[in-house]
Amino acid sequence: MIARPRASLVVAALLLAGLASAAAASDRYAVEFRARSGGLLGHTYVAYGPIDGDGRLHRARYAGFYPSGILSQTPLLAVMVTPASVGAETWDRTKPTEMVYRRELSARAYTHLDGEVRALRQTRPFWHLLFYNCNSFAADVAESMGLRAPSTLELPKDFVQGLYVLNKRARPRLVYAEAVGKGAGGRVQEAPDMLFLRTIRDPRRPDE
Repeated sequence: MIARPRASLVVAALLLAGLASAAAASDRYAVEFRARSGGLLGHTYVAYGPIDGDGRLHRARYAGFYPSGILSQTPLLAVMVTPASVGAETWDRTKPTEMVYRRELSARAYTHLDGEVRALRQTRPFWHLLFYNCNSFAADVAESMGLRAPSTLELPKDFVQGLYVLNKRARPRLVYAEAVGKGAGGRVQEAPDMLFLRTIRDPRRPDE
């Protein structure tokens, strides 16, 4: 008769601990500057959102700078100015990444980042390989966060790695922190700034 109330208290304590852990995880955010193959020389874009309890981006938002119109599908894209827009492509979710720089954000920094991306949607109407390309967009996003940006004329994977090198906050022992999942539901290794090759997705949520 006495053991039952104690068992109930243990169950209640475990439930409260789980709720507290979930609440804490929901207050954690990150932005990932990503490079993937595709297009003329590859592509740079950003993904940002809350971090779940396993250290993965959850309900991520995607933003990249993409040429549009008939020139975007021709070799003339390499030399001509063409209309463009800020948005996302299916390949951003499905194509393997070549380099990823993840940076943890506070809730305030995340809100600021989201506002900056919305503003850039309204102010960047034209794309050019040399003057304003996908790296340039990612550089604008980075600089709005107070980060330094490398040359925008580098290949996307080199640009992303350069962002990490210029802005990492980790201690020397974490200069290169590779994110490794430990199977379905396993936690991802975490650090304030991380550089890794593949986007770590939750196998239970393959479309995020």
